[in-house]
Amino acid sequence: MSGAVTGPGASLPRAAVGLLAGAAGGLLLTWLRVPAGTLVGAVLGSAVAGSVVRARPHPLQRAVRTAGLVLIGCVSAARLDGHSLGILARAALPVLAAVVLLLALDAALARRLMKRHRLDPATAVLACAPGGLSELSVLAVKEGADVGTVTVIHLVRVLLVVLVVLPVLVLVLSRLP
Repeated sequence: MSGAVTGPGASLPRAAVGLLAGAAGGLLLTWLRVPAGTLVGAVLGSAVAGSVVRARPHPLQRAVRTAGLVLIGCVSAARLDGHSLGILARAALPVLAAVVLLLALDAALARRLMKRHRLDPATAVLACAPGGLSELSVLAVKEGADVGTVTVIHLVRVLLVVLVVLPVLVLVLSRLP
């Protein structure tokens, strides 16, 4: 690719391009009012930029990832209050049962991905695991899984849930007596 940034110092500009493209994608899809547009746009923008500039990991990425997780934790915690914790306490048994069932399904699906598609165990488990796209993508990095595979599977899951399943459920449930 002519005009591409190369050499030992090239990874910082590449990281900056990924961050800027992710921010632009997130803001664009948010502005367009796409459901989950902030997250989906950021992932798509960064992915496109990363493939165009052939980005390599940069030490700054770890700091950005850590800062992002801290922000996600703060935003999540800000939504918790006594009422929501009370609901969790009252629903503890069904929640625990749901978690056990989800983890059993995760294990079965991961085993299938390992056998049929030859994914490594970490990638297969994280690709099937219930959870947020951003958290599981970060965990994939930490666990040495194939980040691209984990991210794209969860991106498809989020898109299907937000753009297909939720609207259908709302439509069906709104017609019930």
